[in-house]
Formats: sequence, C-alpha cells, structure tokens
Amino acid sequence: MISNLAKPLIILLFLVSNSHASEVSFHGKFVQGGIIIGHSSLAEKVFFDGRELQISNDGNFIFGFGRNHKKSSIIKLKFPNKTETYNVDIKKSDYKIEKIDGLPSKMVTPGPELYERIKNDRVLIGQALKEDYQSEKFTNKFIWPSKGRISGVFGSQRILNGIKKNPHGGLDIAAPTGTPIKAIADGKVLMAEKGLYYTGNIVIIGHGYKLKSMYIHMEDINVSKGDKVSQGDVIGTIGMTGRATGPHLHMNIYWNRIKINPELLLEM
Repeated sequence: MISNLAKPLIILLFLVSNSHASEVSFHGKFVQGGIIIGHSSLAEKVFFDGRELQISNDGNFIFGFGRNHKKSSIIKLKFPNKTETYNVDIKKSDYKIEKIDGLPSKMVTPGPELYERIKNDRVLIGQALKEDYQSEKFTNKFIWPSKGRISGVFGSQRILNGIKKNPHGGLDIAAPTGTPIKAIADGKVLMAEKGLYYTGNIVIIGHGYKLKSMYIHMEDINVSKGDKVSQGDVIGTIGMTGRATGPHLHMNIYWNRIKINPELLLEM
C-alpha cells in the first residue's frame, strides 16, 4: 500500500521505578490525529487526560488525539506502590485543502425535504458509535482494508462545489467497484446498513478498547449487525453509494468517538 506518511513512528520508553523495574512504552505518533498503543507489565490502572483506559491481560492499552487536539496531554499510571505521571507534547498537524467539484447540488446543500432522512441516518450511526463492545483480545497490528490509490487524506479542509464543508474525517482509497474490503482487525459488527444519504452502504466494526472502524460508500455488504469478524475477513466491496464522485472506500477510525488519522493506525 502506497502511503503519504513515510516518517517513522515514535516509540517512547520510560523506566518506572518500583520494587521491580519495568519499561513503559508508547508506540505511535504524539501528533494531532495520532493514535498511541501503550504497554506496561506492572501498571494496575492507566489514565489519559483523566479518563481511565482498559488494560489488556498482557498490559496493553490505546488512546488517540483528535484533529485539533490541545498542545499537551497527561498520562498517569498507577502501580502497586506509586503513581507515575507523564506530560507529553502533542505536535500540530498540517492539513491539506481538497477541492471537489461536479457534485450534484443536492449532495452539497440538500433541501429541507431531506433533513429528516439525514437526521435519522445520523442517529443510526451515533447509536452504533455509542455501543461499547468489550473484547479481551488486544490487536497490536492492523491491516489495510483494501488496495488502491489514496485519493483523500485525514483532516483536510473540503471545498465542495466551491462551498467550505467540514474537514475530511478519514482516509479514501480509490479502486474499481467490486474490490474486496477487509476487516482491519478482529471485532464485532455494530452496524451494517444500506442506502444512507451521505455514506451510502455502511459498516461499523467495534474492536474493543473504545476503537471502532467505519467503512462507507460500499457496493456489497457481506456481514450483518452482531456478526463477529476476524482480521482479514472480506466484509464487502468498494462502491460509490451515497455522496461519491467515483468508486472508493472512505474509512474512518474512531477512538472513544473521536476521529483519528487511519493512516497512523494502519502504519503501526
């Protein structure tokens, strides 16, 4: 997979003093849109900006930063006999401007007759994102959902038919209709719906640890809500349903309902 992000991931190691020394590691990029996988073999609790994180049986945890995350964050680890606190700087990300012309006017500025439909679609998506799927298994390595050309990047300002819209919240992979889409990790299907106005055919998978992946503009959907999937399972195919000018997969990654940069997760 060709990526726009060639810079190496940041791996920070801290030595925690205790009755036994233990390394605390943070794997990822401390940047806006970034995602971090942490590990500590002895920590009993971990907090990110005051929020307690789920720790796997082997000491892994995950957290991320939104598009406009503040300049710093606090990570706190509680051990049997002490607490360690790390103040980490979050680097500012630079975002591109993406102009897309030729969209049907109703897809850019839908009329009032469509508001109720769009509202109902958002409720369905919101309900799926609120679902708290619990998983004991922790994934350290994620796979790309499909092969193709990267046609849209995370965080870019979108100008549709000359009108400024919300920033792009995910990653676009352009490929022919019918190209397989794979689950990036093990999980549970939280939503599998067809015909939504903006997203078209959509699947949302929960991976545990507050992490979810969303696949939209699909042609075929091969899974149903409630299905358990394994990493690499074909969940459907690329299409151009919903608001799309050509066949492509738009994928969002959410941590704790915050959109993060999919490329930074997939390249870990």
